[in-house]
Amino acid sequence: MVSGRLGVNLGLYARIVAWHFEHSADSPASPEAVWQRYVDVAHWNEWSRKGIQWSRLEGTFEVGARGKAKSPGLPAGRFRVTAADSGRLYASETRLPGATLIFEHVIERRETGTRISHRAKLSGPLAFLYAPVRMRIRQSLPDGVDRLATSAGAGSETAAQVP
Repeated sequence: MVSGRLGVNLGLYARIVAWHFEHSADSPASPEAVWQRYVDVAHWNEWSRKGIQWSRLEGTFEVGARGKAKSPGLPAGRFRVTAADSGRLYASETRLPGATLIFEHVIERRETGTRISHRAKLSGPLAFLYAPVRMRIRQSLPDGVDRLATSAGAGSETAAQVP
């Protein structure tokens, strides 16, 4: 239970005030090729041009690893890897004052390649204050997923070049 300054139970409010955004794209790439793009944190900006200016990870890409990333127009934020299953998924969490931002990245093997899905979830009693973060994610996440799908599949005969 989360209590506010006046002792008010914020548990229900914190669960109600939540935001979720998701985008998926199909790629001719193998799940392994997509995974290699995820673990190469220093180069996330190559496929997430609108969402990431720079990013770095302290140590190896595994649960508990910490990093920092900068989105255009927003201050740099720290994140922690909360799930990592090679070739399948990873999740990260950024704690903000009064809110938590979670990104989930899911790789699904398909008959002819891979489906890539990215989800962003913002929750907490002050989540409503983070309109600039929500707007940046809405503007950048689809482009980043689509570019990742194309660039990870660049080794495939059917993949197009990322402009």
